[in-house]
Amino acid sequence: MNEEEIRGKLILPFLNELGFDLSEISLEKSFSIRLGKTEHIINGRSDVLCRRNGKNLFIIELKKDSVDILQKDIDQGISYARALIDDIAPFTIITNGKTTKIFDSISRVDLTGKKISEHSDFWKNGYMLSTDEELRIRYEALKNFISFSDENLKIFCGNQVQDRMGPIVGNIGDPTSKFVIDLFVQRKNLQSSFNSFVDSDGSFFAIVGTAGVGKTNTMCSLALQSLENSFVFFYNAAIINKSPLEHIAQDLNGVFSSKSESNSVLKKLDELGRFLNKNVFLFIDAIDESVNTNISLELSELAVATRNLNKVKVCISCKSNIWKNILTVSGTHTHLFEELNKFHQPIGSLDNNPGFLLKDFTEQELTGIVPLYRNAFGFKGEISENLLKELRNGFFLRIFSEVYSHKLIPEKIDDKDLIKSYLKQSFEKTKIDFQTGMRILSKIGIILINHKYSEWDAFNDDGLEIETLLENLNFSLNETLPEDLFARNILTKSNKEDSYNISFYYSKIRDYVICFHSYKLDQLGDNEFYKILDDFYSNYIGQSAIEFYLENATESHKYTLIKYKKDKALAYVNSYNSYLEENFKNSKKLFLPKTDGEIGIALPVDLIKKDGYALFPLKSAASEKILHKHLEDAFSGEYWNSRMYEIGAYTVYGSNYSLLVADQGKAVKKQIFKQLKDIIQKGKLSAYNSEILIMEQVSLIIYYYQKQLGYNDRIDDLYMPRFELIYPIDLQDLQKRIYRFRAYEYYRRLDYSIPSSTIDLRVEDAVKNNLDIPTLNITGDFPPFEELSKIVGILQKKRNP
Repeated sequence: MNEEEIRGKLILPFLNELGFDLSEISLEKSFSIRLGKTEHIINGRSDVLCRRNGKNLFIIELKKDSVDILQKDIDQGISYARALIDDIAPFTIITNGKTTKIFDSISRVDLTGKKISEHSDFWKNGYMLSTDEELRIRYEALKNFISFSDENLKIFCGNQVQDRMGPIVGNIGDPTSKFVIDLFVQRKNLQSSFNSFVDSDGSFFAIVGTAGVGKTNTMCSLALQSLENSFVFFYNAAIINKSPLEHIAQDLNGVFSSKSESNSVLKKLDELGRFLNKNVFLFIDAIDESVNTNISLELSELAVATRNLNKVKVCISCKSNIWKNILTVSGTHTHLFEELNKFHQPIGSLDNNPGFLLKDFTEQELTGIVPLYRNAFGFKGEISENLLKELRNGFFLRIFSEVYSHKLIPEKIDDKDLIKSYLKQSFEKTKIDFQTGMRILSKIGIILINHKYSEWDAFNDDGLEIETLLENLNFSLNETLPEDLFARNILTKSNKEDSYNISFYYSKIRDYVICFHSYKLDQLGDNEFYKILDDFYSNYIGQSAIEFYLENATESHKYTLIKYKKDKALAYVNSYNSYLEENFKNSKKLFLPKTDGEIGIALPVDLIKKDGYALFPLKSAASEKILHKHLEDAFSGEYWNSRMYEIGAYTVYGSNYSLLVADQGKAVKKQIFKQLKDIIQKGKLSAYNSEILIMEQVSLIIYYYQKQLGYNDRIDDLYMPRFELIYPIDLQDLQKRIYRFRAYEYYRRLDYSIPSSTIDLRVEDAVKNNLDIPTLNITGDFPPFEELSKIVGILQKKRNP
């Protein structure tokens, strides 16, 4: 007889005779085992589970009558008994219809022929086990279960991955789905690198890139393909609220560890991987979007924990703009950096940090991807070469496909109308109406334009800190931004050390909102447009928005922008010339454009589409201060034959944005002092020949040693130039402060046992009687106040000859 016949002809009638009701008997398709937090239905087997008084009693493992009962059959039956949902079945019965054996599911002791109720401590104790003992036997059951076949391994991991991927995986109709398997084509270079990582000794692999390049899609794809032959866990860092290790422990709670034993989880996983001879992969997507303020430290600890494991490998993804923040804590590289460095090479565009830099689609990749989108969304018509270049960004391709789904592609795509349509469609798929959604986004746009960003903020482009944003939005304490704005990839979160930032997911959506909703530039008159340009050129976001707007601006507004740029350029060159005249009159010729006379500025012929500028010496006072030249490739060939040589320009600057800022004075000083440093290094100018250079040294020393000199909280800006924060400097007062410091250090060093109050009295006496204090010849990390005193003396003589 086969298993079905044994069950139907022998087992079920026998159980009926014993008094088991049909409701107390479960067949393999109606009872479940527990794996971590997940229930799994047993399929394709002929097992029987008997229950009594609502508790599992025994499981029967059936074999053909033509085969002997082997140890592996016993192991398999006991594993199922141990892994049952709710309670462990105390007894396991193995039968082939001829031979029947009974085992204690806990101790594995053969109870055949014995009075089983007397030999099972688990039975006698009312199904009670210590936590450690229960975890141990469930862990052993899991090992056996997933070692029986690869299919069992896929069942175990598949549910975890599916549950944790959650809403980011779906079809094209799902509003929150980021990964649609039918639209995905694996990037060859990345796949090759990942394959090398799998075969390497490295424990960490990182996918880094800007928004919209496909990091999440790639992570989902790699996780799903790894399911074929590996033990896989997947986590979306944007929606987990604990450390990755705690979530892994939670998913395996009831199998590996208690909630308090998350540190041992990785070792258990590694042990399991070695037992199965398979890799264990942990995929953690979008760590930049985690709201866990300790994510950098926790990933560092995860790196330490995996360092000496054989089978555990971790793959993470992160936006490139905050990658450096993830790899450093308080300016020091984390253990995560060290582990990544073992496999990845440092990448220059990532501040020489390790990782795999995922970029926009190549033209070759697009040829394979666009047909998939065309087939899925049904857009019609030919895609121009210019449009194809824009579609290299995966997110923009998705926007384009959704907007033109089952429509004819126009000859020219208007970004403004495209994004407007996308936002309308997006809000229709959420609980937020279009008007409310756009009001919130518009306010955020105004806040972004008016925020003062440092150069580092602009470089990172990671938005505004959530508390700052909510405060500026005038939200109440219990209000927050609608989650649908993040689910639809309109806004995004970026992790930082002690909080998280909010920004627009895609810069073109941000620029559209700012231009056509926050400021409604298209509705402004020319004078109003001119006046508001100062706001837009105050930070990098405004500059980006203006570039976006120009694609849709009227000719009148374009002409207004040209006038604005020319006015700002003229103001800049006048300020530059005046600063040199006032501070470096005798050495003005050492600075660009190397002239003692007046200075002019060269701008691009096309001030709308082209960029850059150059300074040149004016031949006469009547000469035009602004010239329009073709600045691109200005120095191609020999300098003596170039267009720049004709006008006397030595350098062409690639961008003229620095001229358009409201505070041009800072831009002028920055440019001049950059040249000044080089001039001094080459020995062309002595610092003591220029009063402004001497003052620069004084300001630096005061800045770094303000507390020692008694300047209490006077300076709070970390960026140069900082003269306006230190000036005016009272030189006589400063010399007294230096004297007090020297006197205090002198008396303190005479006798370290003297209390501070006594030293203070001696210092006051020295000041009162103008006592001579010896020079402090101290090396090492000590304030350079002897040098400062010397410099102050030089300045006093210059001012009072």
